Amino acid sequence: MYVLVAYNVQAERTEKFRKILSKYLIHEQNSVFAGDLPMSELKRLRGEISKVATADDRLMEVISENRHNISVSILRKNESNGVLEMEDHAHHLHGADIL
Repeated sequence: MYVLVAYNVQAERTEKFRKILSKYLIHEQNSVFAGDLPMSELKRLRGEISKVATADDRLMEVISENRHNISVSILRKNESNGVLEMEDHAHHLHGADIL
């Protein structure tokens, strides 16, 4: 399944989350990680996160059963004309197989 995890935690705690999530997913942006995981790995990831998370931490998880049910794009502003442009997300398309 395709998993996206984002977090918002106190600055001094971000490294803990980055280390855990980097073991399982691709580091996309500051606090955003994404990639393919089987359910067993997702459960293991959640277990590791639960050990370091506090009540004040904010985490978001987005899951799709496979890459064909979602569209992932990168939005960038074109500096020459100011138009917001969309491009396919390379990690999302890489290795996608039809089941």
